[in-house]
Amino acid sequence: MKRILSLLIIQFCLVALYGQAPMCSPQMAKKMQKSALIKIIRKNSARHPLINAHRGCQAYGPENSIPAFIAAGERHVWAIETDFRLTKDGVVVCHHDATLDRTTTGTGNVKDYTYEELRRMRIKEVNCANIYNKAYDYAGFSEAELRIPTMDEYFDICRRYGCVPFIELKEDGGVIKKMIESIKRHGLEGSCVVSSIHLDLLVAAREQGCMEMVHHIFSTPSKDFETLKRLGNVSVSLNVSHKHFSKPISNKFDYNGYHPKDYKDAIRMCHKMGFRACYRAADTPEAVRQVMRYGVDCFPSNCMWAARMKEK
Repeated sequence: MKRILSLLIIQFCLVALYGQAPMCSPQMAKKMQKSALIKIIRKNSARHPLINAHRGCQAYGPENSIPAFIAAGERHVWAIETDFRLTKDGVVVCHHDATLDRTTTGTGNVKDYTYEELRRMRIKEVNCANIYNKAYDYAGFSEAELRIPTMDEYFDICRRYGCVPFIELKEDGGVIKKMIESIKRHGLEGSCVVSSIHLDLLVAAREQGCMEMVHHIFSTPSKDFETLKRLGNVSVSLNVSHKHFSKPISNKFDYNGYHPKDYKDAIRMCHKMGFRACYRAADTPEAVRQVMRYGVDCFPSNCMWAARMKEK
């Protein structure tokens, strides 16, 4: 606790001097990992896999819905993933697409509606992947359960069940500031992962004082790793699926003249740099066992209920 307090004091002084928080140094990130981020760096294993329920547990509810989030929590997953979008009146909601058409009874852009207007819409029976063992009856959900969840409702569920919030940033426009405020309000500081495909959003999160673990999706070493090293407290997912593991590694993986001989070597390289390595995505026990052999630290799963299995 004293270490965390000291870090916050340093952060406050730097903000006072320079007007904004600097990017997290590797030294500071290492200290944070040893203290507040203990839940995030817990060792992954096939017996207790660090499953990240992608858009909630989609076997038990539509993607990014309250039933899907609660089902993930009730099954004691390590993390629950969602996406943040901003409404016209500045409310952060959990919704993947920029538009409403695919997933809800509404049409048009999320940003063009107030939250009260969004509350009148309902999430449709839709999932981002082929859920081959769906276990829910859509007609059995109440209208309230099929509302688009807010950021605060999502954080409430994560905290209630002790799951790591795994947040994907799609945009800023005030989202990052509101996210950091809400993380503090819910007492989740240092216990979240903030992810994005867009590296500039992770840089913006650091610059605004976000001390959570940042996760870069589909990271390219030669293009992105130098910036990520400066951010500190980093996890990366490589643009690879388990079916590619046995094939020659992509030339794009070159980093500072070093070319890994295979993906297992590439993951080791990430670890040597102090990065956590994620895999997207493992939806079968076979895929889970394979990524475990390669030393992956965590993985999202659309069918997380299928991936929870015992080692043979």
